[in-house]
Amino acid sequence: MHMRQQRKPELAALTSLRGIAAIFVVWHHLMFVVMPDVAAFTPSRLFEKSYLWVDLFFILSGFVLAYIYQDTFRNGVTGARYRPFIQARFARIYPLHLFILILFVGFEGLQWFLSTLGAPGMENLPAPFTGKQSGETLLTNLLLVQTLHWQAYWNEPAWSISAEWIMYFFFPFLLQPLLRLQKQSFVFVAILALIPLMIVEWHFGDLGLHYAGWPMLVRCLCEATLGILAFRCYQMGMLSKLASARLLLPVLILNLSILAIPVPGVPSVAGFFWLVLCASRLPQQNHHLLNHPLLVYLGKISYSIYLVHWLMMDILKDGALFFTGTLAHQELPLVSQVAVITVMFVLLIGISALTYRFIEAPMRKRLKPHSV
Repeated sequence: MHMRQQRKPELAALTSLRGIAAIFVVWHHLMFVVMPDVAAFTPSRLFEKSYLWVDLFFILSGFVLAYIYQDTFRNGVTGARYRPFIQARFARIYPLHLFILILFVGFEGLQWFLSTLGAPGMENLPAPFTGKQSGETLLTNLLLVQTLHWQAYWNEPAWSISAEWIMYFFFPFLLQPLLRLQKQSFVFVAILALIPLMIVEWHFGDLGLHYAGWPMLVRCLCEATLGILAFRCYQMGMLSKLASARLLLPVLILNLSILAIPVPGVPSVAGFFWLVLCASRLPQQNHHLLNHPLLVYLGKISYSIYLVHWLMMDILKDGALFFTGTLAHQELPLVSQVAVITVMFVLLIGISALTYRFIEAPMRKRLKPHSV
């Protein structure tokens, strides 16, 4: 008999953090991929290093999954509990991923159709279905295993979704021993989780700004482990004075400050651990900025924000090349570039609200298991 999964109360501040992280990642891409002149004009490293907010996603995933599935896997992993877990994770991430991937294929198909017609402007674009967006890479993207490749992507940010998908298969086996871990071992395990990240950053120069591939799976697994440890601290009341709800905004500001200066990425990972633990202790009824309904809503649609924005950027970049023969930013003054990315961001929020309402949420509800 299946054990029915009790619905856990939402930790609203964690949902808000997910929205904040998605917005910073989007602005990183808008500035450094679409309008690099704006990035060059910005003196702070904050947006350059905002790719690191993906690390917060991974820590949050570890925490939230431990929070939800602590009772399910506490006494071991059985097929009757493992299969519904994977089904629930599939329902959470795959439908929207597939929908956006189909739009990418449709956009590439449109370019192929225009090229067969000899449409003027197509000579300015790469040949359709080549490079990162080839027929071969489409298969790994369909299977959500593209993070095992190096830059074999259609929807570029989905590499992290691929890493999470692969991590899910290991997660119950990781969670079960960590739920039994004695508190005196927490620091040791946290250091063990940080060491591979230090090695990856030392060897490659960053935590994934200029490359992807299998190190990103290491990154995801290590940070999911940190997320489980953060949950155990929350569960056992550990570090209650150092990581309290009262310190949430100061710790958020500290994290932003670390991102704004030229230091390695691993300190931000440690800072995000601290931030998640502080946010988890914020009562939902507290009138705090991170409990504001707007931030919580942005957190709810953050997955849509994350997956939709690269398609919008692709359309803008390829559209500019098709119609003008130049990149979008090359003919625009700085003020106009800022205006363009601001308008794109506003459109993104609107489109993401629609994909959340009509694709992501209903498909998740339809596909998720009724019990685990």
